[in-house]
Amino acid sequence: MATVGRDSAAPSGSQSRRYRSPLRRMQAAQTRAAVLEAAARLFAERGWAGTGIRDIAQAATVSVETVYTTFGSKAHLLKATLEVAIVGDDAKVPLADRPVYTAIGAGRTSGDRIEIAARMIASINERIYRLAAAIRQGATVDTTLAAASVDLEGQRRRSAADVANMIIGRQPDPGQVDELCVQTSDQVYALFVQECRWTRVRYESWLIDRITEILNRPS
Repeated sequence: MATVGRDSAAPSGSQSRRYRSPLRRMQAAQTRAAVLEAAARLFAERGWAGTGIRDIAQAATVSVETVYTTFGSKAHLLKATLEVAIVGDDAKVPLADRPVYTAIGAGRTSGDRIEIAARMIASINERIYRLAAAIRQGATVDTTLAAASVDLEGQRRRSAADVANMIIGRQPDPGQVDELCVQTSDQVYALFVQECRWTRVRYESWLIDRITEILNRPS
């Protein structure tokens, strides 16, 4: 009888664990999303120096320990926040594999492809420019953010070359990549939008003209 009792209890316990595991994963995902959302807002508003883990924890209504357990450090949290802002969500799908990126190569003409690319770049810069500024601020005092800043620029250069290749159907010249990296940077976006008070539409129009000029220029 005792053996029967143990056998009959085992499936029930296994079933309970199976139910609890998805619940824990869902709760962990919700906590992560809440922390990322709070961190993005506060880092954007206050920068690296003005934002503390305690501030983020309070805004996300979680404990400080939960933030550290989930992300490890303030620097890793800012890095994760920027990575989410670049692609627009926390799904583990690289930008190059997303429809917003692959759509560039599907444009019928080079003009179509430039417009699609300009819209994507404008959307990304709109999401990241304050967070990227916080990264650069933190990079002066934190080695994790210093490495993240270098990595961000490397990614931008590779993306600029890849996007240009999709637009013109060949590898761009290094000088073209240099110009694209400068003209499409979040810092240039910030100057126009923050300092000059340009609208998103005006910025996109300017960007289309610049990309067209750079890629249509004879080598």
